[in-house]
Formats: sequence, C-alpha cells, structure tokens
Amino acid sequence: MIRNTFFSSEQFKHKLDVVSIENALIDLLVRANDTDLKNFGMTKGIMQLVDEDTQKKVIHNLGNVKPEVELGGSASNAVRGLAVLGAKTSYSSCVGTDAYGKAFASRLAELGIINRLSVQGETHTGTCLVVVTPDGERTLNTYLGACRKYMPTDLPFEDIANSKILFTTGYMLDTQNQIDALHAAIDFALLNDVKVAFDVADPFVIKRHGKKTIFSLLEKTHLVFLNAEEAKILLELDPKSAAIELAKTVQLSVVKDGENGAYIAYDENVIFIPAKKVEVADTTGAGDMFAGGFMYGLCNGLTIEQSGQIATLLASDTVSYMGVRLSSNIRAQVEAIIR
Repeated sequence: MIRNTFFSSEQFKHKLDVVSIENALIDLLVRANDTDLKNFGMTKGIMQLVDEDTQKKVIHNLGNVKPEVELGGSASNAVRGLAVLGAKTSYSSCVGTDAYGKAFASRLAELGIINRLSVQGETHTGTCLVVVTPDGERTLNTYLGACRKYMPTDLPFEDIANSKILFTTGYMLDTQNQIDALHAAIDFALLNDVKVAFDVADPFVIKRHGKKTIFSLLEKTHLVFLNAEEAKILLELDPKSAAIELAKTVQLSVVKDGENGAYIAYDENVIFIPAKKVEVADTTGAGDMFAGGFMYGLCNGLTIEQSGQIATLLASDTVSYMGVRLSSNIRAQVEAIIR
C-alpha cells in the first residue's frame, strides 16, 4: 500500500528500490586529537581532495596508529543503510585491481548490493582518511583514485530503468567524464520514468562548482538532500525557509539541521522531524544514513513523516559509533516506526 504521493503506481512497481552512482572509496578511520591534526597537515572539520602522494604521506605520519577499514563514499554509505534494512539496491563506480578494490566488491556481496563496479587496472582504489577528534568532529582527506575514471559507458542502464530511484551526490562533479556520466544517468532515468534523488553532500561542492551548477541539476531532481550550511550558502536562508523555497521546484526537499532535526517540504507543506538525543562518537556518514533511511521509507510506500523518522533513526544510530555502521537490531527499530 502506497501512503505517499512521491511515486506513481507504475513507478512503485519498479523491481529495484535504489540504484546509485558515485565515488567508491575505502574509509580509513582514525581517532586523534587537535594537535595530531596539525601534525598530519589537516584542517579540522574540512574535507579536502588530495593526490595519492599526499594521502600516502599523511597515512605514514600516523605512525603506529592502525586505521579501521570500512566501505566508504557518501552514496555507498546511503545504499549500505538501505541494504541493511532489506532494500533492493545496485551500486556503480570505479575501483582499482588492488586489495582495496577487491575489499569493496566483497563488502557489496556481503550486503546483497548488486555490484556494477568498473575495474580500472592502472589506478588505485580511492581512499578517504577520516580523522575523528574527541568532540566527534570529523576531518577528511579524500584521494579519489579510480573514481575519477568513471565514464558514461560504465553506467548500469538496465538497473536504472528498473529502479524506483536513481541516487547520486555532488561528489560526482569532479572530472568532466564523471559529470558526463552524471548527466547521462539522470537523463536516462527521466526517460524511463525513474525518480532522481540528489544529495548536495558538502558545502565544499557548492564552493567548488558554483550555485549555478547545483541549481541546474536540481531542475532535473525530484528529491534533494542538503544540510543547514549548504542551504545557507546556496539560498542564504535558514533551514525551514530553504526547504520551502526548494520545494517550489523540487518535488521533495529535505534540509537537515544537525542535532536540531530536519525540515521536509512538499506541496506547500513542511514537516519538522526532531533529532534523537544520543551520545556522539563520530558524525561521519550521518547525512548519508539519513538519505538512505528516507529513501527506504519512500520505497516502502510509507508516509513522508514515517520516512523522516526512519531517516533520523539511522542518522542518530550511526553517530553513536566510530565509523559508518548501524546497530544489529536496527531493522527491529525501523519496524516499530512502521507499525
């Protein structure tokens, strides 16, 4: 039974829930203090793109600190959340032939995510060094590696046509071939009556690529996710006003305001979903899990409010752990919301 108006009855019959294209990265998680960050040459709270040599140098500077290794990349985090809840998902990106590329593919298999990875022989798999300070703030050095080789020919066209939602993020705007792939995927989704969901992903994305680029993408988007800082840069509005403004052109707009909650706007309505109070260990992936939880709700025909509650549950659950992970009983918690 469909309890939201996001999908038509025909779209709701599409056999896959979410297909995603983005940057396949391996997260290397490290706990450190503010002084360590300076020694690593990293600026607190910032995500910066680095080359392979810089990434190797910083990892070398960690000394005896052993990073935890997990599947990374913003969209893959969201898809992982969906898969854990039992959604039918597909994921596409580029990885290398190295151990990290094999580890990424292996994790997709474990989670039951359809693997549409393209393997690049001459480039290493991308990595994201995530340094978490005692206050839960994360600082990221991202080496995109093989991700930057992604081309329109790598797109999983059949999966897109059979999916309810095509999901991607602003991190796909790095190279021209990635941009070409992004637009080809969106255009193909629209031709095949598939909803397009886009997460702005990072204030860095707007600063790097400009407001005009983001607005042109939103013209083809049915569902947009952004946080309060991104909304401020893009629209110069507070979270609630930004959600309402975006909903004039995007079917569903979601503006997350961290520990305060989130605003969801559609059809001249706005819903506020309060955040859950939890002990924060690491904020990495909170927005990604929010997106995954929200799309899970929509794809299961739940109301916009229930979808928002599931999104908030997943976001609050993951921040209570080091790294992007969910509690073993998360499905039971989601079932309680659905009931």
